[in-house]
Amino acid sequence: MDFNELIMNFASRHGIEGLSIDDGAAAIEVDGIPVALADVAGDLLATAVVGEPPVEGRADFADMLLEANLESNTVFGKSRESGRYILSRRLPLTGIDGTGLDAAIESLINSAELWRRLLEDYRPAAKAMAEAAANDESAFSSSHDGFLQV
Repeated sequence: MDFNELIMNFASRHGIEGLSIDDGAAAIEVDGIPVALADVAGDLLATAVVGEPPVEGRADFADMLLEANLESNTVFGKSRESGRYILSRRLPLTGIDGTGLDAAIESLINSAELWRRLLEDYRPAAKAMAEAAANDESAFSSSHDGFLQV
């Protein structure tokens, strides 16, 4: 099955109306997450948006994403166009069928949802740490009489 057939079959099975494929690329939304699908040199490249980088703690969160690249079959990156974190997965088009595509997209969406939650949970913690650092409120500051606050 070629890219166009695979994507149109996916749209038909899942009731997605009006899906268009332009220059070997299509865009869908799954559970509120934008997903781009593209034919890249005979591979299916599926990309999901994770979210905006955090204001505080950006480098630390980016490090977590880089470490996660080593532990999964998906790859994290940052979109040059939107500035958002993205999650992508590349699969050979040869031999993939509707069931394989469904499983790949479901796995991508599950990972994107997990990382979206982690990013949202990270934001307030990173902000609080930045504010504490700005106010010199570390656990070892003089305001705590030298004792570690727990």
